[in-house]
Amino acid sequence: MMFVDMESYSRHDDAGQVNAQTSFRLLMQRAAEQCGLEREGWEIQPTGDGELALFPLGTPEPRIVADLVPAMDRILRDHNRHAGQYAQVRMRVAFHQGLVTKTENGYAGSAVVTAARLVEAPPLKDALASFPEAAVAMIVSSTIYREVVSQSYSGIRKERYGRVTVHVKSFGDEAWIFVPDENINSATVVPLGATTPAPRPDAGGAGRVQAELAGGSRFDFGSVVNHGPAVFGDHGQAWGAAARRTDGDGRQ
Repeated sequence: MMFVDMESYSRHDDAGQVNAQTSFRLLMQRAAEQCGLEREGWEIQPTGDGELALFPLGTPEPRIVADLVPAMDRILRDHNRHAGQYAQVRMRVAFHQGLVTKTENGYAGSAVVTAARLVEAPPLKDALASFPEAAVAMIVSSTIYREVVSQSYSGIRKERYGRVTVHVKSFGDEAWIFVPDENINSATVVPLGATTPAPRPDAGGAGRVQAELAGGSRFDFGSVVNHGPAVFGDHGQAWGAAARRTDGDGRQ
């Protein structure tokens, strides 16, 4: 199954939301055609700013993971190059698999909840924010990673996937993020492996966050001022004289 969510959909006014939804439907149709997939056979539950799509039995998972999202990204990048600021469309995509029950009001099951939580993962939002030129950021569940990505089917480059820990509401699990035509593991602005969302950059691009690598520590020195060369970090050593600031009362 695939859960798709348009980034910053609520920023559009009424007319903009209509245009975004229209562009979204055309995008998905074109991307499916480019990959040789028949969208007419998908079970789709619209969400307004995206959709939950269930693929028919027999749909090749490697083709979905390796081809569909890159096709979506190519089409959207071309669209965004010629669109105004408020007509830009960027998306987050999540893939998972599992048992689903069809109800009168849509689809139910823990697998659906997992896909919905993954698409809202803070590390996925940070990944999309970290690559301004990218149009799509994808996250796959540990199951999809283990059975499809790690096997390098259809030319999938598993080294371009970054492992993260996702915590959304009561959901928590490991997942893997991929941004088409980008190497997420080389981006120091994405908190790979972080368990809490990092500060978001401002509109001007300032205040980019540093990476929090899995297993590392966060060092907050407060008002400490170091004079001379220094190295701070896990197992790091500091060289030079360090002094603390003092307030007007002489307190450190």
